[in-house]
Amino acid sequence: MKVCIRFVCVVIRRIGLVSMLAFVGCVGGLSSPSARGSIPGGDGTGPATGTASTGTAGSTGAPNGSVGSAQAGTAGAAGPVLQPEKEVASSYKAPVATGHFVWITNPTSGRVAYVDATSLAVSTVEAGDGPTYLTAVPGTADAVIVLNTLSNDATYLSASGTTLTSRTIPNVAPGSNGWAVSPDGRFALAWTDARLVPAAPDTQGFHDVTIIDLQAAASAPASTTLAVGYRPISIGFAADSSRAFAVTQDGVSVVALAKPAVVDTVPLGENGMTDAADTQDVSITPDGKLAVVRRDGSAVVGVVDLASHARTDFTLSGAVTDIVVSADGARAVAVVRDTAEVAVLPLAGSAPAAAAVQHVTITGETIGQVTLAAGGLEAVLFSNATPAERLTVLTLGSTPTFHVVKLHASVLSALPTPDGMFAVVLHPTVAPVIETPNPDGGAADAAAAAATTPPPPATAFSLVPLDGTQPARIEMTNAPIQAVAIAPTSDRVLLSVLDTGKQIYGAYLGLLPTLEVRTYPLASPPVATGVVGGANRGYIAQQYPDGRITFITLDSGDARTLTGYELGARVVEWNK
Repeated sequence: MKVCIRFVCVVIRRIGLVSMLAFVGCVGGLSSPSARGSIPGGDGTGPATGTASTGTAGSTGAPNGSVGSAQAGTAGAAGPVLQPEKEVASSYKAPVATGHFVWITNPTSGRVAYVDATSLAVSTVEAGDGPTYLTAVPGTADAVIVLNTLSNDATYLSASGTTLTSRTIPNVAPGSNGWAVSPDGRFALAWTDARLVPAAPDTQGFHDVTIIDLQAAASAPASTTLAVGYRPISIGFAADSSRAFAVTQDGVSVVALAKPAVVDTVPLGENGMTDAADTQDVSITPDGKLAVVRRDGSAVVGVVDLASHARTDFTLSGAVTDIVVSADGARAVAVVRDTAEVAVLPLAGSAPAAAAVQHVTITGETIGQVTLAAGGLEAVLFSNATPAERLTVLTLGSTPTFHVVKLHASVLSALPTPDGMFAVVLHPTVAPVIETPNPDGGAADAAAAAATTPPPPATAFSLVPLDGTQPARIEMTNAPIQAVAIAPTSDRVLLSVLDTGKQIYGAYLGLLPTLEVRTYPLASPPVATGVVGGANRGYIAQQYPDGRITFITLDSGDARTLTGYELGARVVEWNK
């Protein structure tokens, strides 16, 4: 499980569904396509062979048989300056899908609507005061927990057929705005993400995390609030749900859950120091044994043992621009954009030996970001800091191989399907600008300013066969892309688009492997998009005073819109 500050990968991890993926590339998968060793050269012509050598930490193994030695990511003293990589994320609150239902909160009315995605029957239930933040509870087919922000409590809801069970849990820490739920669904942790409170002063630490035991006996306290470190940025869990790990600016707070207590604090900084910058990108392995740390501008990848506090550092060939841990925790994959290096660190409950780290140079390509698919055995590499119209697909193994897939526009984000056979690539409105440095440092100033500039909107997408057997299909949209959802079966992709000024609202359904695209107009602005795996339907929730949601049957493409469920009217409109 990836646990990192750049969240919103909402990673595909809930039962029977794919949650909204809003321009985020953190997708696990199942199987790998066959690897190919031939790639285009750096100028788009000529063959090259993409095999890798195994080296020591800090060294880079050049691929055998590569044509030319140019590494497009390298920027010399007088060379071009690339803007920082943009982590593309979503900030709005979305409905939640479970195995068979879509759940939608209304903070104004105090109700939660839940829609059976198979029958399209709509029901509403009273929650607390200001139900706002909602999350699915794993381990049961259709259960959610909602944070009521005005009454500082939570409501646990569980549906079974037409029967709904509701339970209120009091004493949730005031100001909480996020959830983390243990893999077995027993513990739900409410916490505050300070990034969603931009006006908060530095003296407000947001230390409180409320631990809710959803299986506690009626006679036992259901919630306990603990102070963890300063300003948590993510929370992960051990695979057996016995402990939680709060990544904060003080390090990693280790929390025992059965009898809630902070039992340890592990510093993340180099030389045992705590440093806010060290929490820039932190991943906790699923077994809860290791933290993998990357810092912006640093060439060092740190692997920290959460039991002994021992830290092992691996120095790569330049500043590490991205790192991701596979869903099974078997490996971490780090990227160095300036030298086009990919480092694969094997993880088996402990830091690897330096000689076990694989180093691959993607000759002739600029790569700054990585997403994993096919069970973590395939890496999709790209950069959104340069107008390169290509992806690199790296198949991992004892001898990694890679090939390049040509696109028809520059890349904003790439989302592989779970099986690793295809990817949805989002293309920006304008290509990234590459600054040329000058003596007065103007390019450096521009790059610094770009670090805080939000990414441009995406106004086109491509359906990309990652094995290179057929060309990618590019589709221009009539409004900026708002969200993307990928079916767990890897054969359907649902995107919503929104232009408020022009009042253009719509959805696009991509069919794989045929690469067909179907379009659907919407009557009101979309706010969230997802897939209900148990019902084989996609959904687009929309802004509308009394509630509106459009369902699209993934097999047939039929669309139905429900309007007025907040009033219980349950009006069904057919989209013609």
